[in-house]
Amino acid sequence: MHAWEAIQNSLNYIEDHLSENIKIETLANVASLSPYYFQRLFGRLVKKTVNEYVRLRRLAKASEALKSKEKRIIDVALDYGFSDHANFTRAFKDAYGITPDEYRAYPVILNHFIRPDLFLNYVTVDENVPIIADGIVVEVIRRKLDELRTFIGIEGEVPVAELTGGKATGIATTGLIWEEFHRQKSNIPHLLPNGNEFGILYLGDAREGCCNYMAGAETAGNIQEDGYASYTLSSGEYAVCCFEAENFAELIGSAIFKATSFMNCWMKKHSLTCGDFAAEIYYDKNPDASYMELWLPLRSSQRILKSKETWNKNNGTQKPSMAAISAYVNSTLFECLCKHVETEYQCKPVMEYSRCSLQYGWNVKYKKAGRTLCTLYPMEGYFIALIVIGYREQTETELSLPFFTEYLQQLYHETKMGMGQKWLMVNVTDDAVLEDVKQCIAIRRGKKKN
Repeated sequence: MHAWEAIQNSLNYIEDHLSENIKIETLANVASLSPYYFQRLFGRLVKKTVNEYVRLRRLAKASEALKSKEKRIIDVALDYGFSDHANFTRAFKDAYGITPDEYRAYPVILNHFIRPDLFLNYVTVDENVPIIADGIVVEVIRRKLDELRTFIGIEGEVPVAELTGGKATGIATTGLIWEEFHRQKSNIPHLLPNGNEFGILYLGDAREGCCNYMAGAETAGNIQEDGYASYTLSSGEYAVCCFEAENFAELIGSAIFKATSFMNCWMKKHSLTCGDFAAEIYYDKNPDASYMELWLPLRSSQRILKSKETWNKNNGTQKPSMAAISAYVNSTLFECLCKHVETEYQCKPVMEYSRCSLQYGWNVKYKKAGRTLCTLYPMEGYFIALIVIGYREQTETELSLPFFTEYLQQLYHETKMGMGQKWLMVNVTDDAVLEDVKQCIAIRRGKKKN
């Protein structure tokens, strides 16, 4: 069983027992892990502690219950594990910025910390092959748009923090934009009677830390209306992710976050690069469900050096650029790991020239707080990741070994200790090994001196 499968089992258990007293020991047993390692692995994959995650999921379910006035607020609080009205109100306002009473009076669309579907981060699926993930059906197809399509609606700015895959809580800014559009829709002229509704996310002229988002509907021809925003979907080739949810709020909430997460991984695994916007097209096909398509414009993923830079990795006097190294490696795995380390640990690559016998020549080093997280050695078509496992990382690494690939398990056992360390030279040639490297880096970074 993979590490993500063990944690997904615990996530599913939590979802089914939110109204009960959930113990760490029970969840660890569900995941077949020790309580200590379960909590470490949970935090690494979910990005929240167990107790914080349970609290946020209880708040999400409680908010749904608050829409009905059949139960008192105190009863809803007790149903979802909160000791009293004051405790529930404080937790609710901390998460969403409003009190349960205010939300019940005006049930706006909220951003919840959604239950992750870790399967979507690791599955590889071909085009035109539907998969079922956490109750939604997802399918990816390619489409070529030959004619321009124009949409008119309401535009606003959305904080980037809300676009982190369903991990930010609060009132959903996109939900407010949609509500405003639906209030004004009947007054907007020239909309097609049966035209699709449309959402578009793009940078535009948004303030720092924000993106532009427009909610609208299709219009006939290239028409603009005073007082309203418009966007024309350009012709070209698109990767289209098709999926549905139980209702519109779910569609623009957890479903779109899951689809976006899935498409980020899908595009990388198919060596495709997205353009500078993401479009949502909504359909009214089924009265029992809401269906939509996420359209991502495709652009060439071919890596081209602007200056036609050439370099010799064994020439210590010729320092390469990151673009030159990336083009030499010519692997999306390399770009994926670099982006992961830079985003997850907020560190920049450093080019160094090594005369070490392990691997001679130029390399890319990532450091954090004075410690080297990993060193990447460029090879033609792949790369080698050096991860140093010292005494303080050894215990957790060996506990993790059953969840690693057979290749890394064998490499670990065959690598000899030297001065209290194992220097793992990992050939990164596929997605599974890439995940091993990410886990090893997380272990190395996670261990800190007291």
